[in-house]
Amino acid sequence: MGKQLFIQIQVALFFKSDFLGMPENASLAIKEQFGNDITTQILGIPANAPSEIPRVVVTSNIVNINLSKNRIDFFSKNQEFLTTNLDKMFNIIEKISVTIGRVGIVFTYFKEGEIKEIKSIFDQSKIDNLDPKEITVRFDEKKEIAGIMSNSSQKYVSGFANDEVGVKKRGIIITRDINTLQEDINKNSFNKETLNKFIIDSIFEADKILI
Repeated sequence: MGKQLFIQIQVALFFKSDFLGMPENASLAIKEQFGNDITTQILGIPANAPSEIPRVVVTSNIVNINLSKNRIDFFSKNQEFLTTNLDKMFNIIEKISVTIGRVGIVFTYFKEGEIKEIKSIFDQSKIDNLDPKEITVRFDEKKEIAGIMSNSSQKYVSGFANDEVGVKKRGIIITRDINTLQEDINKNSFNKETLNKFIIDSIFEADKILI
C-alpha cells in the first residue's frame, strides 16, 4: 500500500449552554486571533432558529470556522493546525464567554492502494470469493481518552483522491472520529489544559489504524 496522505482535520467544541452574544462580536474575536485576512460572513439567522445552524462562517487559507449557538467547528488542511493554534482557539472561547462541555475531533486520511487492503481486515475464508467494487467498513469503540470516556470510531471507504500533485489515485479514505460522550456534556468541562491533553491523546489514538 502507498503512503498515507493527510486530508483534513475538524475540531468541534460543544458549549454547555448556547452562545447568546452578538455574532458581530464573535466575528471580531475570531479576527483578533486569526488576522484580518480572513473572510467572515454573518448569516441573518432568526433568533429562534435551531442552535446548530451557523451564525458566523469564516474562510481563510489557514482555517475555516463555523460558529453556531451551541458549538464552534474548525476545519483545516494543515496537519499541525491543532498543536499550533490551541491558544487562539481557546482565546476565542473565552472572548465569546462560553464553556466547553464536549469535544469532537475528526481526522481524514487517504492511502493509495487496492480494495483488497480493506478485505484483508476480515477472515479471508469468508470473503475470498467476493469481488466487491466498493467497500465501506466502520468500527466504533468506547474508551478513555485523556481520562474521559469517549467514542473512538474508524471508518474505511474505498474511493479516489488526488495526491500532492493533483493526480487522481485509487485508494482508501480513512476517517478517525474521536469524541466525548453526548450524555456527559454537562458533567465534563474543558479548560485550556484539559483540552490540550485531550487533543494530544486523540492525535495518538488516531494513529491506531487497521491498514
